[in-house]
Amino acid sequence: MSRHSALFALLLCMVLIMSCAPVRPILVGEQVSQSVARELMRDWSVRSGRVSSVQGLAKVKVHTPENSLNGTQVILAEKPDRLRAETLSLFGSPLLLLAADGDALGVLLPSQNLYYTGAATPENLGRFVRIPLRLADLISVLLYQPPMINARSEEAFELRDGGWLLVRHGSPHRQELIFNPLRQLVEVSYFNRDNLFLKITFGNFAEAGDRFPHLFDIEIPEQKTRASLEFSDPVINGELRPGIFQLPPPAGVTIISLDDV
Repeated sequence: MSRHSALFALLLCMVLIMSCAPVRPILVGEQVSQSVARELMRDWSVRSGRVSSVQGLAKVKVHTPENSLNGTQVILAEKPDRLRAETLSLFGSPLLLLAADGDALGVLLPSQNLYYTGAATPENLGRFVRIPLRLADLISVLLYQPPMINARSEEAFELRDGGWLLVRHGSPHRQELIFNPLRQLVEVSYFNRDNLFLKITFGNFAEAGDRFPHLFDIEIPEQKTRASLEFSDPVINGELRPGIFQLPPPAGVTIISLDDV
């Protein structure tokens, strides 16, 4: 199974055991030709496909039914499944360090002298990231390459406020992509029949270069979970220090296995 279809399958399983959220209205205009749809997808694919890594300082907000978290993080993400996140205090000192490289996950809480280690599963990542995504799927979102479903047909429409809506039909799944008038992909919604179970929004695009989004928003309606990440000045395809995605436990820390918790 591809990493894209794995995300879809994971979230679909959550949908099937929960109640359904209503579809939001979209102000759709006239249908346009298939060539427009192909051009929109091609232009986005070419631009986003150039991105292999991103790094930078970001403001992160996470809201769940249990609590809300706000903070500043240093984020480094690289294809296909490498992530480092450092949560900073108001004074710039690290409160939490997380590193994932493929299957391996390490998390350090310096103030508590605790180190967590285990497999980089959605469950283990979710303890700290709060979003139930596979590592590779989370990386794909951060690189402006959200998963695409296997579609049997596509149709495109003009939007009355400008831009286009591209609808990709699977069975019974559907995916809706919104492009702004500059042909930038700004929103991707995933449906099981008419039930929205995941929405990813991109915004605050760079005005030059790769026109990479600075703002990322992930919403899972069924879990009443929403997370946003806003980069201040992301570096695209920058040099990454060797070993940056490994986080060995410092001497003297208490080591806890996440797989045994």
